[in-house]
Amino acid sequence: MFKRLLSHSIYIIPILFMILLCYSVLSGSIYLGAADDAFFYFRIADNFVGDGLLSFDGLTATNGFHPLWMGALVLLRFFVSGPEGFLSSVFVLSAVLMTMCGVQFIRFASSRYSFPVILLVLFFLLRYMRDFALMCMETSILLPVSFALLSVVSRLHYKSSRRDFWLTGILMALMGAARLDSVVLGLLILLYVFKSFGKRALLPCMIPGVLFALSYFSLNFAFTGGFISVSSMMKASGFGFNHLFFNQLFLFSDPLGFRSPWGLYLLLLAASIPTLIIRRLPDTAKISSLFLILSTAAQLFFSQWRLWYWYAYPAVIFLAFGLPSLLQLIYGKLNFTEKLRKATCALMLCAVFVLSIYWGLSYGQVEQNDFRNRNMLIARELNGLLSDSAVIAMGDRAGSLAYFFQGNVIQSEGLAGNGALVEAIQSGNLEEHLHTLGADYIFSWTGPHLVNEYDNWDIVIPDIAQSAVFNNVIKVYRQSEIYRWTGESESAFLWSFNED
Repeated sequence: MFKRLLSHSIYIIPILFMILLCYSVLSGSIYLGAADDAFFYFRIADNFVGDGLLSFDGLTATNGFHPLWMGALVLLRFFVSGPEGFLSSVFVLSAVLMTMCGVQFIRFASSRYSFPVILLVLFFLLRYMRDFALMCMETSILLPVSFALLSVVSRLHYKSSRRDFWLTGILMALMGAARLDSVVLGLLILLYVFKSFGKRALLPCMIPGVLFALSYFSLNFAFTGGFISVSSMMKASGFGFNHLFFNQLFLFSDPLGFRSPWGLYLLLLAASIPTLIIRRLPDTAKISSLFLILSTAAQLFFSQWRLWYWYAYPAVIFLAFGLPSLLQLIYGKLNFTEKLRKATCALMLCAVFVLSIYWGLSYGQVEQNDFRNRNMLIARELNGLLSDSAVIAMGDRAGSLAYFFQGNVIQSEGLAGNGALVEAIQSGNLEEHLHTLGADYIFSWTGPHLVNEYDNWDIVIPDIAQSAVFNNVIKVYRQSEIYRWTGESESAFLWSFNED
């Protein structure tokens, strides 16, 4: 009776948590909690529905997005119009998808692990569910697909039917469409399936992914002239050492230390090593731990960019499918009496319930000085000052400005442009290419804050705080400064941009 009560009540936690989070977010005046890069998706969806062009800047076609999340947002945009309404609807969709992760984890873990282990993991998973729901990035759809895939893989056995293997293959293809670099996890699963079940499982698991890859590469080449996404072209900067990510990962640049998002990532990364080594742990635990380790290594040695929090998704997968088995091993070595075990379960359940209510209701409004809020206000001001045909070039933080601006905004870091823009950035010819695209203005948050007298100022794109490679310098002049929006800690600037 006690075990049945716990098994049913625990499902309420993620559902209640997300209902309360939706209430606290949507009861505000406007939702702006999404990551700035999420606004790339929103702007592209808006342009596609309005003009039939997959474009961020409205000038050139782009493939700077992950297709499954883009498809979901385009479909949603057909039914929801208006910038504020669409923002809110995307958040609700993101929250529902992340709630599915919580439910999937409980369903997966309830027959495998003790309740204290499940509750402890759920405690940390709620943190990820909250953060990833708010960001509204492609991880909102990637994580539930990944959870479903690993749940199916965990049930495979030598008597599994071809239908089970086909389902595995379809979920692997969907995972790749949700986020392209998750192909690493797909390959690990493919190797595991082939090793465990032989050739009869290989083709059903491979064919959906191969068909997706061929379709993706073909469409990319047909519409953009290149095979891979422009964001991948920019981020995959060759072998080297990513000191920007290193400082994030080992908390040298974060005053919060282990309380920061990367602090939890680092703890999970450390836990993935014994999970991989201990033989008796489940195969899905080893797959998720190896994926976390390989993903971290890839970011440390094959990229030169600072990472944003949604790149921590391998840690979320390991948290749900790797860490519980390690914790269960530790928990099994503790000598709990039946009475103490029940009391521990009840207390932990109450604690997680209370925390889920607190975390759900404690979402605060976006601060007035948050750059996304200021970008919205600035864009609305510029809508009355500039023509609808105006073209603004902007590096970091371009997403939220472009979403609310009626003209065109070029994401001049190359993350949401086309191959020609990427080539210009990588060859050091960004300024000339922006002239070719017809940029009228340069907008930046890295200008001369609180400096009124200056002759010229160097705008670095990509900014050295975000990327250690391809840093083009565009010189702007005091006489070309048109508008300045001064804040307490930083200012935004608009300069005219012409060949004179």
